Parts: sequence; structure tokens; C-alpha cells
Amino acid sequence: MMEKQLLAAKYDLLHVLGLASEEDIYNAQYNGLSLADIAEANKVDVQKVIDLQLAELIEQLNERLSSGSITPEQYYAQQAELPEIIIRSVYAL
Repeated sequence: MMEKQLLAAKYDLLHVLGLASEEDIYNAQYNGLSLADIAEANKVDVQKVIDLQLAELIEQLNERLSSGSITPEQYYAQQAELPEIIIRSVYAL
């Protein structure tokens, strides 16, 4: 199940960024571009990338909570940290 979600997440990111393959993302990042740079180059609102990644990570947290692998306290603490983590990641800070 997790493998299928990862593939869907990668496809969603490619779709939002307007790219054809994961290799396009890899090459752009290898050449020093952040996801924000890639989005801007493709005339995509960076907030769409942030929102997509936030939704995906919250879904993963929800699954971890419902499976019992994290406590409610851990869930809320991690959820509170997600926006900053994602923004730092998207902008490669």
C-alpha cells in the first residue's frame, strides 16, 4: 500500500510541476534548483507544491496514528512541524 502511495505522490508532484519524469526533478535539483525554482520556471504557483506535499505528509501521519505507530501527542507535534519542514524543503533552505 505504501509503495502505491509513493508512486501516486511522485506522479502528483510531476503533474503539479508540469514535468514528464522523476529524472527531470532529479536533474533540476542536481543542478541546484529547488522545487520552488522548478515551479516558478514552469509558471506554477509554489503554494500548490507546498499544499500537495503537506497533504501527502498529513495523510502519512494519519495512517501512522491509526495504526498505533505514533501516539496522539506525537501526531500533533509532528503535524505542527510539517509546514515549516515542507517550506524549507521546497525552497531548499
